[in-house]
Amino acid sequence: MGRSVFEHWGEFYLMAGGAAAVLIGLIFVVISLMQDRSRATVLTGSKLYMGPIVLSVSFVLALSAAALTPHIEPNAVAAIAGVVAVWGLVRGMMSIMGIRHLCLIDENPPHWTDVWFYGVAPSALYVALGMVALGFWKDMPWAREGLAAAITGLLLIAIRNEWDLITWIAPRSDSGEAK
Repeated sequence: MGRSVFEHWGEFYLMAGGAAAVLIGLIFVVISLMQDRSRATVLTGSKLYMGPIVLSVSFVLALSAAALTPHIEPNAVAAIAGVVAVWGLVRGMMSIMGIRHLCLIDENPPHWTDVWFYGVAPSALYVALGMVALGFWKDMPWAREGLAAAITGLLLIAIRNEWDLITWIAPRSDSGEAK
């Protein structure tokens, strides 16, 4: 791959990083809309729902910044992507276990799609990102496209999950029920 690992990819990573920054800002708006929810609901929601979104878009921002770094070496990209992949996979597994636990104990259980979109799908993307990290480490020609695909997937999941949170928060019932 040489010295210019991401030659001709600048616009993509500027766009992806900008989208990630906007999504990080949006999650702060979502948090401010939760001011009338109980503390326990907000803490659970933050741990199982908002935290993974913020983490994934932060990872997109970090990966985009790394890709825009002049003369970055493939091994440095491999190391950054590898750390992100492991950290994200651990966090994804925590989300899967936490949401499944809520399904078992909560009288008002989460929607069946939550475990898939907040846990399983991001975890699968982090596994793919781990393979991309290995691709960079071994100087595979497909690694650049793999990184772009993983970043796009993380952004799409984050958009879907932020929309899910906003549509859950916006329609409040008169009785003040929480998810």
